[in-house]
Amino acid sequence: MVDDTLTFTSMEGNEKILQGHSDAEKGAYLGAIASIATADRTASADEIEYLSRLCDAADLSDQQKQSVGKAATEVPGKELTRCLDILKNSELKYPLITDLMAFAKADQDFSEEEEESIHRIAEYLGVDQHQLSLLDQFTEKTTTANITPQQAADPGFLSSLGLKDKLQNAGINGSSLLKGLIAVAAPMILSNALSRRSTTTSSGDLGGMFGGGGLGSLIGMLSGGRGLGNTGGLLGRILGRGGF
Repeated sequence: MVDDTLTFTSMEGNEKILQGHSDAEKGAYLGAIASIATADRTASADEIEYLSRLCDAADLSDQQKQSVGKAATEVPGKELTRCLDILKNSELKYPLITDLMAFAKADQDFSEEEEESIHRIAEYLGVDQHQLSLLDQFTEKTTTANITPQQAADPGFLSSLGLKDKLQNAGINGSSLLKGLIAVAAPMILSNALSRRSTTTSSGDLGGMFGGGGLGSLIGMLSGGRGLGNTGGLLGRILGRGGF
């Protein structure tokens, strides 16, 4: 029997993400997010701190932490391509595409350019059109909701969305999908980090930074609420070179 619950550890603020995957896979996942969220610019000090907190929550090795930092601070797309090559053979490719969809739709302006970029990345990862459609349905059903790790851990969560059997029949492991969606857990992790860093940060400031919480909130912190609108230059250069 496949366990469709989300493995998420929270003990005195010590939240853990991406459990059950190798160090290389976790590093590639966070590296891809870092590359895309900070496309065409160098990550700010705050963004580096957010990514560092996520790396700690994923229990990354020092080597992988350095790789994620490199992905966030180097503008060329070589690091993104390297990360995607690792994820081709990982179950994390499905939550990555789902997160990118949620990120792109977070600003309520899902452009044709963003959609095309996601489709090309999905194609590069080996995610077929039927799987992409189901991931899009999942995103549509959850992107405006404040989904918490506890809600996602409910055994009936995917069934309540009418997607459990559809995902399984399409070859997508529902448990792996939920475990990989860092945007579910990241707001809690990063909120704790911000609260510890500055006692002057108000709940209103956090609310604005998280963009309302739920899926899509992480990209608001790492890209200033720009969704995937700032990735065109990076992906354009990669696509222009035939990288995908």
